Amino acid sequence: MSASVAYGRPQRAKDLALRLVIDLGLVVGGTLAVAMLAVLIRGDGGLAYDTRAYWLAAQHVLNGSPLYVKAEYSSLGAYTYPPIFAQLFAPAAPLPELLVAWVWRISSVLCLRYIVGSWKATVVACAFIPVLTELSLNNVTLQLAACLVFAMRDRRGAYLLPWAAALKFGPALIVPYLWFRKPETRRPLVIGTLLFLAACLVSFVLSPGAWAAYVDMLRFQNGADLAGSQVIHLIPAGGGVDFIVRFGLAAVVAVFAAYWNRGWLAYAAASITCPVMALSRFAPLVGLWRFRPARSPQAARESSAVGEDPQ
Repeated sequence: MSASVAYGRPQRAKDLALRLVIDLGLVVGGTLAVAMLAVLIRGDGGLAYDTRAYWLAAQHVLNGSPLYVKAEYSSLGAYTYPPIFAQLFAPAAPLPELLVAWVWRISSVLCLRYIVGSWKATVVACAFIPVLTELSLNNVTLQLAACLVFAMRDRRGAYLLPWAAALKFGPALIVPYLWFRKPETRRPLVIGTLLFLAACLVSFVLSPGAWAAYVDMLRFQNGADLAGSQVIHLIPAGGGVDFIVRFGLAAVVAVFAAYWNRGWLAYAAASITCPVMALSRFAPLVGLWRFRPARSPQAARESSAVGEDPQ
């Protein structure tokens, strides 16, 4: 028996096993996705828990109502992001809430497709329960993960990072990796930060009271009780302290990733770190598929197996 034949048999077995896993993922992911759609539509047509907060905030911008209220983080419709994002979302205020929810959900699906690299992989990703949970709640998790992948693959994506970091703070953890491992992103990072600060200045001039209320909201949330469904925490009695501890641990991981050139680890740390950790926040981890070693024979076979776009 030749060496090539002896090597080929185990490799063919691995390829077969990979295809079986992918086929199983397609069946499970497709079934769960259809089931989720049926549940969403049958319930209230597909309204989304988190998107409601964005839609209401946009309305408050237009009618002059307060953007922030002293309510627990899990309160329906509570808006917790900087005022500038509510102002940018204002054009959606006159639209029906259901339409806004579905447009945002479609954008989430498109971001998921970008994160994993193909439509086939998108269906397989739906077998990961946090992905379906995120698509149901309709937060900004997948959009931010797409920004991270974009920044790591294309220097132009670095322009968006300051905006992403202002939403969930975690995306800032990708900066050490980009700064030291992808020097071409330094200029876009600096320019993007200056542009974001300029936009915030304009926002402040238009509505200084909203920014003061945002700071007050952060102070209130600092002592929020994190006990709740699917919430993961280290210190339940204080939301701010819990986040600081988790952010600090993630920062250590991010620095390690930058030093040892582990892009996948930097992405993981930045994509799942946020003020309130819940099951759905793990959805971006499906994007780790894109960080496997590229262009090796094995990687080429895997890419072909899931129909992924060329790198």
